[in-house]
Amino acid sequence: MNIYAIEVLLQGTLHIKATSQAQADRVLEKVRSNTIDGEDEDWYSDVPSPYRSRASFSTEFAVRGPIEGSKLIEVPSHSVIAAHQHWAYRWKGLREPYAALSKGHEQVPVFSSSVDLTATVFIQAETSTLAKQVVDRFYEAKLDLLSGNSRWFSKQAVNFDNEARSPVALSSALYILGKSMGCELTQVWPDHPYQGPEIITIADGYL
Repeated sequence: MNIYAIEVLLQGTLHIKATSQAQADRVLEKVRSNTIDGEDEDWYSDVPSPYRSRASFSTEFAVRGPIEGSKLIEVPSHSVIAAHQHWAYRWKGLREPYAALSKGHEQVPVFSSSVDLTATVFIQAETSTLAKQVVDRFYEAKLDLLSGNSRWFSKQAVNFDNEARSPVALSSALYILGKSMGCELTQVWPDHPYQGPEIITIADGYL
């Protein structure tokens, strides 16, 4: 068996807690162009809006296919292990600006937008033609990166003994490009501006 790799585009929904639209836009700008660790389950959540962290993704992501210009290439087997190594300074993002589950935090509005991310897909196949067929089936797939975290980011998903549990795995490095085309960051909860303690608004402005 051989291992092939290709860069693909993912789309997910990013949720940001912020006291205003302007602050939410600033947080999105800080998140954009960063690489997150896909194996870090704290990034994913489908909890109710009041309990969301500063910045988090819904658990389901869509595969939009290979990135334009990306080519399927054969890679050495150790590339899979290397792609799952935890780098020394993982970017944690802005997730916990207030005391966890404090009443002030719960009142902070949530703004959401579809965002684009890139990842490397590793495929175990005998030939590049068969690997390409896997890529074609992978197109428009829905991935739950929370409940399926150990499956999609498994170092053993493509292994060296030709006994893979699955012929497909993702690199743990997910690069955030920014808002998806035609999408804007909009307030989704509640249906009114922030009305909580002013101290939260002041603290929000420093982040």
